[in-house]
Amino acid sequence: MPEHLEQLAGEPELAAAWEQQVAARRAEAATITALLDYRARATAHYVQEPLVVRTEADRAAVRDAARILGVSDRTATTILNTTGDAKHFLPHTWRAFTEGLIDLPRVRKTVDAATSDLPAHLLKQLDQAAAQHAQRRSLAEFHHWLTRYTAGLDPEAYARACEKETQSRFVRFQHQSHGMSYLQAYIPTLEAAAIEKRLKAAARGLDQHTSGGDTATDHRQADPGAAEPGIAHEGPGQGSPTAAPKEASGADSSTTDGPASDPQTSDPRTADPRTGDPRTPAQREADLFTAWLRDGRVYGTPVDAKIMIMIPEATLAGDSDEPAMAADRSWMIPAHQARNLAADPEANHHWYQGHTRKDPNNADYDLLSARYIGRYPPNRLRDALTFRDGTCQADGCTISAERCDVDHQTPWEQGGETTASNLWALCRRHHRMKSHGFLHPPDKQQPHNTEPEPEPEPEPPDSAPGHPARPDFIWSAPMPIRYDLAA
Repeated sequence: MPEHLEQLAGEPELAAAWEQQVAARRAEAATITALLDYRARATAHYVQEPLVVRTEADRAAVRDAARILGVSDRTATTILNTTGDAKHFLPHTWRAFTEGLIDLPRVRKTVDAATSDLPAHLLKQLDQAAAQHAQRRSLAEFHHWLTRYTAGLDPEAYARACEKETQSRFVRFQHQSHGMSYLQAYIPTLEAAAIEKRLKAAARGLDQHTSGGDTATDHRQADPGAAEPGIAHEGPGQGSPTAAPKEASGADSSTTDGPASDPQTSDPRTADPRTGDPRTPAQREADLFTAWLRDGRVYGTPVDAKIMIMIPEATLAGDSDEPAMAADRSWMIPAHQARNLAADPEANHHWYQGHTRKDPNNADYDLLSARYIGRYPPNRLRDALTFRDGTCQADGCTISAERCDVDHQTPWEQGGETTASNLWALCRRHHRMKSHGFLHPPDKQQPHNTEPEPEPEPEPPDSAPGHPARPDFIWSAPMPIRYDLAA
């Protein structure tokens, strides 16, 4: 079993399952290889024929492949085109596929990321890195990694691609059986993220509105932290694409060491009995969304929301076109969009400044040293944890840290301190698993979405033995707090 699964190798059923999965992937790769060879032979047979004949011969070969795969002609065309590109242009990815180390969906995502006009040396770099990361990341994690990686390979090309892609925006309706329909929209990510945050904030606000309480605040929707050196940006006033919610006081019930019920982080498929609303959070979001599109009604709920993005300082100053990144590392926006957002006079900005280095073993995601009395971390520490972790820290989970509980790795009742080194973001599902003893904190705390560098920076001579020197994370606010990153 690969290194990241070594802890499971002692379970015979899981070891057998891994062997079966590798065998299945190899069989899938062998099937695809045979179909590619068949298509190539058909193409070669008609190579001297007119173009129309060659085209129809290729379509006939694809149709035969579709019958073997049991899919439509269009799907077979996509599969064969994608894997054909991987075989010819991405040798490392193709080798990992044929050896059973990665599956077809990961191959397709890599090819999609490589379709932009990348120079040969960058394409080779992408191929090598993607073949490694695809093996140890979940499909969603790998997709997010590809988004970040390709955006950073050639920022100017990424900006051009984003600008070109905006011309393809659309809204599509697909009516299904049982009186339900799909509504699909392809819109700019910054707009979609703003709609998402606003919708979730309004759906949670229904609970407070119903009970007559104050406006609810999602303390998780703070976004400190950048994976690259730079400045994090928190977004802006009501009605704008990045709106900041009102602050609320009091301890957050999501910071617990045992199972808890919190409408902000509970399962979106399950109704919360405390709210008196029989609808699940997902159902409330759907109802609000359709109401907004029909007539603009919001049920009297607050609709403020907050987006936080990380902007490299050079990008903000106009000295670089390096893209900006979301707090959960799941999406990027080109530099010009980030600068426009930062300069928006209608926005309510909150600035966080983080000094980091690219080497994850030398402080990028290291831990804040501040200690607090009491069980519940203050909002500022919660912000820093969101910045640091990005997502739920259970391996393979991509739930944003903004939507997670803040959990004591060593429970408070057992003497665990309220410090960053003892706190981590866990989604409600994995928080419950940990509380019942089925999920354990790592021996060495490090956010699972960090990316290893091949050559770590050398340790400065004045640092403590065994502990690389740590940079500072400075949080600028009405009452600035300085956080020193330490082991």
